[in-house]
Amino acid sequence: MTIVDHLFVFLLFFVQPVHGALTYRRYLRRIEAGQPIDRVSIYRWTGILQWFALVVLITCWYWLNRPYADLGLVHNGGSGFYVGVTILIGVTGFLLYYWHRSKAMSIDEKSNQAKTLGKLIHLLPRTDKELRAFLKLSVTAGIVEEIIYRGFVIWYISLFMPLWAAVVLSSVLFGIGHSYQGVGGAIKTGLAGLAFGALYVLTGSIWIPIFAHVLIDALQGLMILEILRPYVGNGLKKTGNKVANIAET
Repeated sequence: MTIVDHLFVFLLFFVQPVHGALTYRRYLRRIEAGQPIDRVSIYRWTGILQWFALVVLITCWYWLNRPYADLGLVHNGGSGFYVGVTILIGVTGFLLYYWHRSKAMSIDEKSNQAKTLGKLIHLLPRTDKELRAFLKLSVTAGIVEEIIYRGFVIWYISLFMPLWAAVVLSSVLFGIGHSYQGVGGAIKTGLAGLAFGALYVLTGSIWIPIFAHVLIDALQGLMILEILRPYVGNGLKKTGNKVANIAET
C-alpha cells in the first residue's frame, strides 16, 4: 500500500461526496430560479469524470506492478460464479417485468411513482434523447463504479479488516458517495452496493457485479422514462391533467 492509495481513497470518500452535493444543490438552485438544465450534458460530463477516475486507478495499478486480479478482473468458473449468473438472470427478469408493467400504469399511478423520486426527478431522463445518454452513463457507472468501489475499495479495506467487514464498510461508503440523493437515496444505494459486493465475493470476479449494475441502472432508466413520459418541462406539468409540479410536493 502506498500514499497513492490513501490519496485515492481520500478523494473518493471525502472530496467526491462534497463536490457531488454542491453540484447537485447548484442544479436545484438553477431549477428553482426557472433556468433550464441540459440533462444530456450532465450525463456526458459525469461519465467523462468517472472514466478519468478509472484511467487514473488503472494507470497507478500498472505503475505499481500489481495484479489486476486484485481488482476482480478475472473470470472465475467455479460454482459461485454460476450461482451469481443465475441470480443475475432472475433479477433481470424481475426488472423487465416491472418495466413492462410501468408502460401500463395509469396517469395517477405514474404521478404517485414520480412523487417518490423527490427532487432527484429533475436529473432523470424524460425524453428518448436523454434516455440514450442515460443508458450510456449506466454502462459507464456499471464498469467504473464496480471496479473502483468493489474492486479497489474492498481490496483496500480488506488490508485492515476481514473480507465481510470490508464488503459492509465499502457499501456504507458507496451510499455516502451518493448522499446528495438524500438519506433515503444513500440508504438504497448502500444496500445496492452491499448486493453488488456480495455478488463479487460469491463469484470471485468483478464481471457479474458489473453486468448487474449496468442492467439495473439501464432498466431503472427505462422505467423512469415511462413514468415521466406524460410530463413536459422542468416542472413536470402534465397537459390536460391537474397534476403539476410533482417534484415540489
